[in-house]
Amino acid sequence: MDYRKDLLLASAARLYSMGVDLEAARERLRQLVAQGVSYESDEMKQAVQDFKQLDEQWKALEQQHLELRDEILQNKRKKDKSIN
Repeated sequence: MDYRKDLLLASAARLYSMGVDLEAARERLRQLVAQGVSYESDEMKQAVQDFKQLDEQWKALEQQHLELRDEILQNKRKKDKSIN
């Protein structure tokens, strides 16, 4: 198997895992709001910071994943055209 496909699969698995973590961080924020925790509290600020950090990491990994996917698809199309 092409190493790029291996990278694509690995990044997809990491995206899934990171997405689960991101949703947990989002749920934590919802719980704090529902509990009436002050937006200015250290607990809320930390929860927001954790969420933002995970969100940025997820977005960066998603961008890399999409670029790699597009690269693989372009190479496949070129290969298919050269065969025909």
